[in-house]
Amino acid sequence: MFEEVTIVRLAHGGDGIGDIDGKICFVPYGLPGDVVEVKLVKNTKKYCRGIIKKIITPSPDRKAVDCPVFEKCGGCSWLHFDYPSQLEWKQKIIKICFDKLAKIDVDVKGLENPELRTGYRTRATFKGENGRWGFYAAQSHEVVDIEECPLCHPNLNAALKTLRQTPLGGEIEVLADPDSDNVLVWTEEASEELQEDFPMAQSLEDEGPRHQFMRDGVPVVNGTFNQSSLDLNRMLVDHVQSFLQDADSILDLYCGSGNLTLALAEQATVVGLDKNGPAIQAADQTERGEFHIGNDKAFPEFINRQRWGAIVLDPPRIGAKVIMESLIDADADRIVYVSCDPATLARDTATLLKGNWEINSVTALDMFPNTAHVETVCVFDKINA
Repeated sequence: MFEEVTIVRLAHGGDGIGDIDGKICFVPYGLPGDVVEVKLVKNTKKYCRGIIKKIITPSPDRKAVDCPVFEKCGGCSWLHFDYPSQLEWKQKIIKICFDKLAKIDVDVKGLENPELRTGYRTRATFKGENGRWGFYAAQSHEVVDIEECPLCHPNLNAALKTLRQTPLGGEIEVLADPDSDNVLVWTEEASEELQEDFPMAQSLEDEGPRHQFMRDGVPVVNGTFNQSSLDLNRMLVDHVQSFLQDADSILDLYCGSGNLTLALAEQATVVGLDKNGPAIQAADQTERGEFHIGNDKAFPEFINRQRWGAIVLDPPRIGAKVIMESLIDADADRIVYVSCDPATLARDTATLLKGNWEINSVTALDMFPNTAHVETVCVFDKINA
């Protein structure tokens, strides 16, 4: 069954949205302004989902793509989406999430680095199967074979080229230093073949210290969370730290190896918590700040320990729901919340605003150009009694 659909907006997640007989239709790779003919692959009472079979009228923001596996590979679903509209829609998606989930109207600023829209990615989990290496196809566990990715930094593509020559398979996380030959490789099981090609390869089975290198004074530790781009990470760090310059004490929750606050330890008391032991140990070894291993169950004790000039949190995609009640009552001047999911951020914001807090700013940071992912920094200030 084929239907004609006009794409009018984008969903959280990146799909185009149109209307068929009063029913919402989600269209992967559809862009606002597209008029497309789709084949319905799902049709329920509330919504349907269609696959583009023909572009009748292209969106003015649609551009040509020079990638042989685009729309097969699930890695970059917005590679055909031109700027500045791409960032503008990320701002709109955040605004819609706040409107629907927090019932508040926010002004969302946008921040990007136009020189790093491609070739920016320094970390990726590559998939290997039957001699193929690359990423999973969209909505699938089928490995799409790629020789190089336009979003990956040349050093990461070089690591992929080496990986393609091994007889291995499975999932392998690779993090390439854009400034040197350092390549961190992480797997679940140890592999002698990997260590021959990648001296800094380690696995869950390995004991002893993790390999690491320093970037901008912060340890980058094998097998721990790092932003997908060490270069674009600088934009995030600079933006967060611009709101912390007046803080004399900073509590950093979900801190990793101190990415957002370690550089401020010379001008403020910095205390960091994270459940990842190797990341905390690496931060502690810098002898800057006070770092503790602990999950979110331990966070309230530190939140209530003293008055804080600022509290910083960078939780996983599920957000920080479990500690929001503690943050409501926190004796702090400011909270800086970094989020990779605007929906959970909006949910947590609604909780926090029940207390004596107000929004200072909301900014969409384009940390993942040419994909639908977006990083959001929301700053809250304590309302004077």
